[in-house]
Parts: sequence; structure tokens; C-alpha cells
Amino acid sequence: MTISLPFITSAPGKVILFGEHSAVYNKPAIAASVSSLRTYLLISELNEPNTIELDFPDIEFSHKWNTNELLNLKPLHSHSNDEQLSELQKDQLEPFLSEISNKLHGHAAFCFLYLFVNICQDLHHTALKFTLRSTLPIGAGLGSSASISVALAMAMLELQDVIPRDKDQINKWSYIGEKCIHGNPSGIDNSVATHGGAIFFKKGEEFKQLRSKNKIDLILTDTRIPRSTKALVANVKALYDKEPKLIESILESMETVSLRGADALINGDNETLHTLVRINHGLLTSLGVSHPGLEKIKILSDELGIGETKLTGAGGGGCAFTILKAGYNTEQVRLFKQTLEKELNYKTFETDLGGIGCSLLKSNSLDKGMLEKILSVFQNKKTTSQEIDEILLPNSETKLPWIC
Repeated sequence: MTISLPFITSAPGKVILFGEHSAVYNKPAIAASVSSLRTYLLISELNEPNTIELDFPDIEFSHKWNTNELLNLKPLHSHSNDEQLSELQKDQLEPFLSEISNKLHGHAAFCFLYLFVNICQDLHHTALKFTLRSTLPIGAGLGSSASISVALAMAMLELQDVIPRDKDQINKWSYIGEKCIHGNPSGIDNSVATHGGAIFFKKGEEFKQLRSKNKIDLILTDTRIPRSTKALVANVKALYDKEPKLIESILESMETVSLRGADALINGDNETLHTLVRINHGLLTSLGVSHPGLEKIKILSDELGIGETKLTGAGGGGCAFTILKAGYNTEQVRLFKQTLEKELNYKTFETDLGGIGCSLLKSNSLDKGMLEKILSVFQNKKTTSQEIDEILLPNSETKLPWIC
């Protein structure tokens, strides 16, 4: 079957709701999608025979390869259940990456080519352009690479007519894409980006899908303060070695928070959820992984009375989220965002917790006018995140027929 072009795939980012750092010590944690912060991937025909192009304006990267040369490579990662990258395949792809010196560009290209060679061996279209746009901040600990890997895997499986909707296949191949970028990822980020909602996880055990009864509004804040996850994890380990009984009690409390948090999500108990967010942030602070820049967000949310704030991810900078309380004052929320952005140069995002995972939009389900609007979003490299959301965001006013 020939797949109709163009089409679009999309996948969300994620936050760690509870349990970062304690998860390293075999305690459970919860991650959830932030479904309005997404990657969008347009697959369209290219007017150059036997050529594929990856265009990623958000990181100022674009590159073309000869399709025939790539498809002449034997796929050595023949099944998505094989979780180890093929060293021989990596060696075969090296010449195709030799012109790319930027590390971020190289990671994106390697992920793209590895998935393409191993998934797309039976192509009806050999001149293709893959255009990525993202409303997720890149490298902020919000799962941007997993979101991209999921969108790529879904698109390539669609080109092979493997979908409808084998999300397990999408998840497995996107995990391979994550390995191309991170080496040894947990699999959490791609699972959340694939399935959406929230996931309860513990090292060595199967992930459990959680569905919240209620819509949970939040403000996500990127401090833009750089941090080293490796250094922060090492600092906690040093503290653990120095005070094992004390730190173990903190980690056990964090385990209780994650277990209670799972129940609160399932039961729609937002009051308990707020309490747990406050407690978990305090526990993380006691481990020394907060930062004055993160504490400014918490202090401001407390002063304005809009909800509860917690760092998310490794800490030491990076991001925090603020879960808004029921009946929050919209003017106070506006002031909260304005203060963070104008006085501290932070970036804020209004979103909600959970929601849909990866999704597909086919052009044959759109009228001509809407299709032209969508294509312009990808063709204009200066399109803002807000403009992308206004057109493409699932469940937005455009009511596009996304297949989830």
C-alpha cells in the first residue's frame, strides 16, 4: 500500500512528578506527559530524486543524504525487541555523519539514520523530507529527545504501513532512538511520549500506566540555569555514603510520596496531590539538589497563593512545575508568569498534566485551506511556538482529526 503524503506525527514531552533521585535507589517514581508541549514532524515529498532530508529549524540543522546509499546498508537491528544498538550498524553509518561537527546535530542525525535504515527497508517513496518543529525547550530535562524519537519512529512505521496503531512497536523503536542519543536511557521518557498520561515506574519492573480522573493545570517554568545531572546524582551519593541512615529515611519518605501520588492521581484527589508536591520538593531540597533560582519560583507561587511548586528532574537549575489550585486567580497567575519572565528571564509554559501521547494527522482528512495553513507552519522557520500551538495542538480550536 502506498502511503499518502504529506502526513504529520506528534508526541509530547514529560515531567517527573514524584521520585527523581530516589528512583536511582530503587524507589518508585511517577512521570507524566505535558501534552501541550509537543514535537511535530511533517513527512512530505522532496523534489530531489533518491534523497532524504532532515530539517530541524529549532536547532538550526538541515542535512540531506542519498536514499539508495542508505537503503543499500543491510538493516542489522532487525527487530525492535533487541534493545542493544548494533556496533556494526553504527560503524556503517559513520561515513554518513562525517560532515556533521555539532554534537547536538550529530545526535539528531544518528538517531534519524539508525531508525531509517532499520525500519524503512520497503519504501514506496524514496524522495522524502522530514521537518521537525517543537514547542518543547530542547535540553531542559522535559523529554525533548524522546518526543523526537517517538515522532520519528511513528512516522517511519507509518511509511512502512505498520500502523494502525501498534503503540508497542512505536515505543520499542523510539527507545532505540533514545539509545542513539543517550547511550543507556531508562525508557521512561519514550514510554510517556508514546502512551501519554502518567507512568508509575520502578527500576527492574514493568511500567504501570496511570490515568487521572481530573484535568490538572500547571505552569512549567524553565529557569534556563544549566546543570549537570551526573554531578547532582554524585552529590546525593556522597551524602548517602556520609549519612546512610538519615538519607535512607528521606528516600523512604519519597517512596511513600510516589505511592500516595499514584493513588491521588487515580482517584482525582487534587488536594492530596498538592500536599505531596510540597512534601516532595522539601525532601529534594534536603538532599541538596534545589537551587536559589528554583526556590524563587516556589517562594513566588506561595506568596501569590496560586498552588504548589516542585523542581522536576535532576534539579540544580533546569525546570520546576507549579500545580495550580482549584479556582485559582487568573490575574495572580498572569502576575506569576510575568514576574518570572521579565524579572528573572525564565520561560514559562501553561499546560496540563497527562493527556494524549503520540498521534498521527493525515492530509487526506483535511480541507485544502487547513492543509495550506499547516504546511506554512513548517515552511516558515520563524513560526513561533504560540503560532504552532494555535494550528496544530491536539484539542485546540482548530479541532484537527488527530488519530491517537
